[in-house]
Amino acid sequence: MSHKICFYIRVSTEEQAKNLEGSIKNQEDRLKEAVKFKNSNSDFGELVSVFIDRAKSGKDTKRPELQKMLYEISKGNIDLVMVSEISRISRNMKDFSEIWEMMKANSCGFYSLRENFDTTTAAGEMVLYTIANIAQFERRQVSERVSANIKARAKRGLYNGGSVPIGYKLNPDKKGYLEIDKPMAEVVKKAFEAYLEKEALSQAAKYLNDQDIKMKRFKQGGGQYDRLSHFTVDNLHAILTNKAYIGIKVFKDGDGFSESKAVWKPIISKDLFKRVNLKLKKNKGKKLFTSKRYPYLLSGITYCRACKQKMCGKSAHGRSGKVGYYEHSWATKRESTLSKKTFSCTTPTRVPAKKLEPIIVKAVEGLLFEEGTAKRLFESIEKKTKSKNKSSSDIKNRLSGINSQINALTERLSELPAKVSAAPVYKQMEKLEARKQELEEALISQKESSADYTASFKDYESFLKSLKSLWIKATPELKSKIIQRLVHKVEIGKDIVEIHYNIDGRNIKNNPKCKKDSTKESFLPDTFFSRTGSNSLTFGAPGGS
Repeated sequence: MSHKICFYIRVSTEEQAKNLEGSIKNQEDRLKEAVKFKNSNSDFGELVSVFIDRAKSGKDTKRPELQKMLYEISKGNIDLVMVSEISRISRNMKDFSEIWEMMKANSCGFYSLRENFDTTTAAGEMVLYTIANIAQFERRQVSERVSANIKARAKRGLYNGGSVPIGYKLNPDKKGYLEIDKPMAEVVKKAFEAYLEKEALSQAAKYLNDQDIKMKRFKQGGGQYDRLSHFTVDNLHAILTNKAYIGIKVFKDGDGFSESKAVWKPIISKDLFKRVNLKLKKNKGKKLFTSKRYPYLLSGITYCRACKQKMCGKSAHGRSGKVGYYEHSWATKRESTLSKKTFSCTTPTRVPAKKLEPIIVKAVEGLLFEEGTAKRLFESIEKKTKSKNKSSSDIKNRLSGINSQINALTERLSELPAKVSAAPVYKQMEKLEARKQELEEALISQKESSADYTASFKDYESFLKSLKSLWIKATPELKSKIIQRLVHKVEIGKDIVEIHYNIDGRNIKNNPKCKKDSTKESFLPDTFFSRTGSNSLTFGAPGGS
């Protein structure tokens, strides 16, 4: 019987595909020689098609030439597929089985030079499946080895491929190492500074573009397209959140992500990176000031006291014109397509800005202008700090007690008779280790939250004095910035407003000195609670409850 033969040829890499005298040519020559030899003994068949997939993996069937070949088989134009080895068709057992079943259904045979078997017999078909299984096993082994190697390199902080972040370039002498691209590193620094100044991604990107600050379009290390030379909201956000700039390698680890110290030098200080990313988090959903928009003074710092959700600035048109309010934005968005609303909270869904903002403004003006208010606030925070120090001491004592218990259990394990199960001891040790970790994390948290509180009352007075002179003639935009320098968070309850003030040392020492365009912010502070009553916050709120 004379066959209508096709060759299927595949190579995995671009290098192999580009080599004119390489694997593709070798596979085709070997297959032609096999057909010639078979035809010398009998009427074996003639070659009707050659399908070549260049730089395509055998892990799946998403290969254009393979799909063309299968289509030709289904039309009856081919009745024998020849390959140099079975792994050229597929390295996945499931995919290979489906391809082979399709070939059989269309009376198409399969011939592999390396394995040299006949698929017209049961034994030949069994061998075919066995070898396909081995090919899949080899692919999985290679994949596991590659993954393990990539993970090991990532833990050492090495670059593992992919697009090289702007500001860095590949080190030609050390594989896995990056070196700083000085001109582009300056662009990265300016991007961080611009965001701190403008406090909004869109405005920072526009500022950088207006200043004609451009990025290098060419990307090293991969990526389908060159990068844009100008800044957008998306590429600016990607730069500001990339931990590579502080010398940290982030890598996939199981279902999550892990971090290690990178082998390359940082471009940005950890202090600056933390300030920018805290501001990004804080400003998520924050409304910008424009001439057409209601001037939300508390945008980005307003929260529900009951459910802890952020309340964002919104507006609606009423009889008297545009009405601004603060709303449970996530709950509103989540339920926008539901006829029957399920969200419930003791705090009103919407709180009118004309009711809430005067309460905060009055409290801030009291802090700035009323004698003795700042002193009382400062003394209260000092008491809180002393209480934290006492709490830290208690945690240390409890940690010491747990360590003693763990040591005692360790000694007991060494003395246990062979016949006695050690399982209860191990279980107790696990509980103690878990509690120990909780306490250690609590201690670290205490230290971090109190570390920023380093300013004296004299510093704080000077800080308030500089803000006071700005407040007197401030625009709504500047008033919003001053409020956010003094207030960390505003929490709204059903009949109460709770103000958490900023009194951390870094914030205070970052004194604006009457610079009217000063926008720099500190880390999140220790907070102090101050309660201010409110009369009918829901009055006049659109859709208020």
